[in-house]
Amino acid sequence: MDVKKASIKKGVGGKFEEVIKELLPAYTGYVEVQHDIAFQTHPSHTHPTDEILHILEGSIYFTVEHDTVLCQAGDRIHLPKQTVHSSKAGPDGCTYVISILK
Repeated sequence: MDVKKASIKKGVGGKFEEVIKELLPAYTGYVEVQHDIAFQTHPSHTHPTDEILHILEGSIYFTVEHDTVLCQAGDRIHLPKQTVHSSKAGPDGCTYVISILK
C-alpha cells in the first residue's frame, strides 16, 4: 500500500471487537468510535497523523481532493497525514472506528 496516498478498501468487513484489535496501533496511537447523525458533514480539513477509518454501520460520502466515494459498512479508508478530506454521513448516519497512528 502506498502510505502517501489515500485509499479505500471495499468490503473488508469484521465485527466490532475484530476491527478494534486490527486497528489498535502496535506501538503508539489509539482508536476511537465516532457516530455521525444522518447527513452530518465534516468540511474539508487535515490531520497531523496517519489515520484509518473502518465503517461499522451506515454509510458516508468521503471526499479526498475532488473524488467522492460512498463508503458502507465493512469499508476501510486509509488516510495519510495532511491529506485534505471531507465527509457527509448517509441517510441512516454512520458509525465508524478511527485508528490514530502516531
